Amino acid sequence: LTGALCGLGGAWLGLTVQHCGNHGAMSTKEWVNQGMGLMDDVAGGSSLMWRYHHQVSHHVHCNDSEMDEDVYSAWPLLRFDHRLPRRWHHRWQHLYMWALFPLLQLVFQAGDLQALWEGRTQGAHTYGATANEKLSVVLGKAVHYSLVYALPAALHGWRAALVGGAAYVCAMSVVLASTFAVSHNVAETKPGVPQTFAGERLAEGREARDWGLQQLTTSANWGGVVGCFMTGGLNLQIEHHLFPAISFMHYPAIARVVEDEARRRGLEYSSYTTLGEILSRFVGFMRDAGAAEEVPVAQGGVTEEMLALRRAAARY
Repeated sequence: LTGALCGLGGAWLGLTVQHCGNHGAMSTKEWVNQGMGLMDDVAGGSSLMWRYHHQVSHHVHCNDSEMDEDVYSAWPLLRFDHRLPRRWHHRWQHLYMWALFPLLQLVFQAGDLQALWEGRTQGAHTYGATANEKLSVVLGKAVHYSLVYALPAALHGWRAALVGGAAYVCAMSVVLASTFAVSHNVAETKPGVPQTFAGERLAEGREARDWGLQQLTTSANWGGVVGCFMTGGLNLQIEHHLFPAISFMHYPAIARVVEDEARRRGLEYSSYTTLGEILSRFVGFMRDAGAAEEVPVAQGGVTEEMLALRRAAARY
């Protein structure tokens, strides 16, 4: 129970404190943002690697099947986009994904260490990272493992420490997965058959694509002020993607303006009343994406060979 409660606290640190700090939105003072950003390392992640893969890959190229690592990094276990190759097990991904979500934090930790070794995350090279920033990855892991495992083991024994640590990882991972995944993985935020408004935007070349429209149409909101506080504004994903460096406390007010302007211009604005409502749409999307036929390359589809070449080329 203690481990699970700490996991909920770790999830809140990840969703709110570190997320806002690493976006430079917690304070006008850089040192405050950096300090809050380091809470990612305390919770088990890496503020350095997060800034590269999240800000460079995901925020700039949201739902782009080639540039946004969040689209393809879970493949072949999960197929988050029908443009990706289909495996036989994807037909049941909307069911077995709930057994994978509790492991999300462990995947993040392994990815941080791999990225430190290789000098790149799946979505971006770590160009410009200083020696001290790279050292923060190692020191951050040391602090995290000391707080979550070593200290409890010293006080209560290794069995209690491992059980509590497992509960921490599972609770934190499920909360993060449930709030992160829904925001960009419902039907209206992805290409589809028939083609969606978001799909039309993504079909445009990157040199001609309107960045603001891409953020608007590939994101979906849920909830209101309470959800905004509990998730650091990640429930209002549209506003977060449009204004990532503004404090999330302003998002509810900004959302009213953005929605009004979108409606006036005939643009789609996706919003759901509750987390439960968008979760159900997310599950339905994952079911449909897992069962969808593969898309020809000429129509934007990606083959297994293309994915393998992309990942191999990214290592150099």
